[in-house]
Amino acid sequence: MKKTFIILIGLLIIGVGFIVFFNGNQKQEDPKILSQLEDKGNVNGKREFLFSLTNVGENKAELEFPTWLEYNWSIGDLDNKEIPSEEIIVENIDLNENANEGRILVLEPNEKIEYRLLISKIPKGNYEIAIDSSSGYGSTHSQEFTIEK
Repeated sequence: MKKTFIILIGLLIIGVGFIVFFNGNQKQEDPKILSQLEDKGNVNGKREFLFSLTNVGENKAELEFPTWLEYNWSIGDLDNKEIPSEEIIVENIDLNENANEGRILVLEPNEKIEYRLLISKIPKGNYEIAIDSSSGYGSTHSQEFTIEK
């Protein structure tokens, strides 16, 4: 009886070990993040862009941002003129600016985070803005826009 009991306990331990091993080795699904860029036009004399990240996956998505600026952006002049950067004012709204360091953001399925980017004092001309998430998820978006003063 003792031998049977010890064999059953051993088989149970081996069975549980296999279950834990194979369940623990399943590959975690990569986050499915949809990024979008929308030109909201002129708002109070400033050009407004809305950049958003949406978790379109079935699981929580953990996004790690290395700095407080949670997206990378650039503006290019399509008229082949040099942009006087000291004149342009860019406001990064809706960021975690309270900390100089980055953060980890957890998005639930179908949850969205939005960032507003306001550009003012930009000279007349044709431009292109490019933006992407500094978390590495989503894609790079670019959009052409015109400033007519």
